[in-house]
Amino acid sequence: MREMMNISNERGYTFLESIFQLVILAIFLHLFLMFFFWKSSIEQKYFDYASTEFELFSADMQHLLSDVSELRLIEEGSSIRLRNSRGLINIEQSGTVLRKRVDQTGHVPYITNVRAVTYTFDGTTLTARVTMLDGTLKVRGFAVGLYPK
Repeated sequence: MREMMNISNERGYTFLESIFQLVILAIFLHLFLMFFFWKSSIEQKYFDYASTEFELFSADMQHLLSDVSELRLIEEGSSIRLRNSRGLINIEQSGTVLRKRVDQTGHVPYITNVRAVTYTFDGTTLTARVTMLDGTLKVRGFAVGLYPK
């Protein structure tokens, strides 16, 4: 019985096992480095909160304008009113906040620290010019899908 419990492997740690572990380590290191290079490029693109906020506003505006049946500039181009399947939507400035109101109730803040906003509409493209409190100007054009219902 004592001989059965004293089973030992005398081969030891082979060269093939060490090569295999080095290959696995190299794969994990490449994935690790690739993640951090990707993360740094994203952080450089959206390095501040205002840029991220404006990109989210742009994405939501383009979604709202994709199935609009009516679009009007109001208050000399400082606000827009549109009608789509969700109802009557106003995008307007209140103090230093650019906000969305649905059917004249509530508000969803889009962008904060806004000095002024102006919209222009040429029939197919709505252009938003947003001046921030720090003086930076952000301009974005949106394709408008006017589909009569």
